[in-house]
Amino acid sequence: MTIVTRPVSPANTITGIAIIVLPIIALAVKLITPGWMMVILFYAGIFLGAGYVFLVVMASTGFFGKRAAFAFVSPTRARIAGWGHGLSVVLFMFFLVDGGDNDDWSSPFITVFGLDRDLFSDLTSALAIGAFFAAIGFYVWLIVEWAIALRVKRRFV
Repeated sequence: MTIVTRPVSPANTITGIAIIVLPIIALAVKLITPGWMMVILFYAGIFLGAGYVFLVVMASTGFFGKRAAFAFVSPTRARIAGWGHGLSVVLFMFFLVDGGDNDDWSSPFITVFGLDRDLFSDLTSALAIGAFFAAIGFYVWLIVEWAIALRVKRRFV
């Protein structure tokens, strides 16, 4: 049996790296305004960690190497889903309003731009919710694209 390999695409490599690195950047962005939401993220860490490990597995088996799954199909949709997920997670953390018990609620967006918390907290909360659902949608889309690519790859390997 012959194992088919494909040339490594720089765009695939960059996308794979972005898929792995952008959630870490998102966590660093959230550390600008830590609070109760960070505590909730900490307690949900087992689920978020499992999702991140699965994301790393998808990126490494899908985008890296000559036998990567996305080398056997058109990777455009997977690239869009990967970048969409990573950027949505960063935006979610950037807009997520957080604070403590002393009524000092803010988001990295409000803090970085020096905006009035009372005026912009509802807007940033709405943007965070939109980015959250976009991140979930892109994550599911990436899973579907990865599963399709693995099935196509199986024909060649």
